[in-house]
Amino acid sequence: MRLVGVQNLITQPIYDTVQLTAVAGQTVSFFSVPINGALTAAINKTYAHTNLVQGGRLEKGLELTIKGISFAIRPTIAAGTAITLADYRGIYQASHLNFQIGQVSVLRLPLHALPPANSENQYFSNITPAATEFASNHGLGSINNVLPINPIVLEETETIQVDLFVNYTVVAVTDCTLFLWGDMTRPVR
Repeated sequence: MRLVGVQNLITQPIYDTVQLTAVAGQTVSFFSVPINGALTAAINKTYAHTNLVQGGRLEKGLELTIKGISFAIRPTIAAGTAITLADYRGIYQASHLNFQIGQVSVLRLPLHALPPANSENQYFSNITPAATEFASNHGLGSINNVLPINPIVLEETETIQVDLFVNYTVVAVTDCTLFLWGDMTRPVR
């Protein structure tokens, strides 16, 4: 039973994961494939990858006041393979995002300007270096690593798209996650 006119206000980001393939120059879109949709040919998205139930929009009854954004290159892909240091650096330095609501660009910026969310990890080693021995990070990972923005309201069923333009030749498949942080309102049941 829904209580008409009554809503919960919670701190809840929306987030999505895409996979960059090993190609030169590519554009991928966040929030286009919902939960249980394909991340890869062999792996479907779970809540570890996205929390959108519908592709490209919030479900009816939900509204999100977006107050911040963060981005993370995951240290391993969904299949468990580690990313390369060269790809990590190249993706951050040669990419930019375009955030659109209803096909109107509301934010465009270089990827290296975004904080690393809390998924980045860092480790050091004292053994002989190898290509996969060291992980680079874009700052220390923290739940507080969010680029604050002026509030943007994403209304129920309004379309959302965030395109990542990668002007770099990715050598190894890489998973990336984008977070839109804010306050979500939803009906009380």
